[in-house]
Amino acid sequence: MMSSTNILRAIIISIFLQSINGLIIGECKEPNEWKTWLNVHRPTAIGEFELVPHYQKIFAGQPFICSKPTGLEVKTVNDLEPSTTGDTFRFTFNEGFLCLNQIIFPKKKKCTDYKIKFCCST
Repeated sequence: MMSSTNILRAIIISIFLQSINGLIIGECKEPNEWKTWLNVHRPTAIGEFELVPHYQKIFAGQPFICSKPTGLEVKTVNDLEPSTTGDTFRFTFNEGFLCLNQIIFPKKKKCTDYKIKFCCST
């Protein structure tokens, strides 16, 4: 029988994972185009975060960012798909990419370093 802690952990992981659509969210069809890879956040003791609102704020008006992307893509800085890392993460249009160390098993593993790019109108 599962302990209440393990049940709660399973529920949290299930909720956290429900919005994952894979490596690419949305689409990038012409005349839109993929912009450059971005990586301003490095993994910390808390986790790894490549947040869409953060990029939109700090790079507002730059040609490699847009306020309404049609697609987002994320992968590790070593060009691996997130599904190959063993990390537990969430990837959404509104938030971007989030990986929390506290829900990765085994506990000593930390989130991998990721990068993200936007698909924007040309």
